[in-house]
Amino acid sequence: MGVLILLAGSLSLSSYYLMQQQKLAAAGDVGAALDAAQFSARLDPFSSAPIAAQSFLLQGQGNPEEAAEVLREAIRRDPADYGNRAQLGNVQFSQLNDPGAAVETYRRALEQNPKDTVLIANLAAALASTGDLEGAKREYEKLREFDRISTRDLYDLGRIYARTGEPEKAVETLEGAREEASAKLEDSSGPKRAQRELFVNSVDLAIADAYVVQGNYDEARRVLENSGAEQAPAILELLYINPEEYRESVLNSEL
Repeated sequence: MGVLILLAGSLSLSSYYLMQQQKLAAAGDVGAALDAAQFSARLDPFSSAPIAAQSFLLQGQGNPEEAAEVLREAIRRDPADYGNRAQLGNVQFSQLNDPGAAVETYRRALEQNPKDTVLIANLAAALASTGDLEGAKREYEKLREFDRISTRDLYDLGRIYARTGEPEKAVETLEGAREEASAKLEDSSGPKRAQRELFVNSVDLAIADAYVVQGNYDEARRVLENSGAEQAPAILELLYINPEEYRESVLNSEL
């Protein structure tokens, strides 16, 4: 009975220090917040929450290697919590510039929750970064089947189609992305509107690329002539001078 009482007290103290960690982090005292999270982890040897909290703090301090190692400890503590694997994949992909490791981590997480669309999108992006465009295409198509694909992911899927021998699908997909992006543009202003205008221009250029791969140079010229993209005039000139070089440059380019 005494052991149970001690354990209950220890778990209660762990929760207290985890709450203190959150307050300290919100106040900007990261060092004290880390100390509180570490103490919380020692008091509760079963929970991965205090360790995951340490990882977020370490990422904020610019220590992704240590954050990744801490997340591995969180996974060892609680293998059933796929969220820790998802976060480890994010650190590997975005902060450690290791998309190959991120691919494996995301796949392990998806084994636990195959319908997490955020994870699927992250896996697709990581696969594309490793050069596995066919693998990325499969993941983006899953998002499309779930009707949960974002405009940005639709744009990436269209560009992948253009580079994997499906330019007709590329045009159709990219035009859908442009329609969605244009609708969002109408409802925005200020810096957000400027960002969205840049994105619409990027989609225009991708549509022109897809038409060039398709061999439909007239449609590519039409898109470029009507595009507000800063690069459009130079690309249009290349299309007039050497369309085959343009086509090869699209096929051999990375996303």
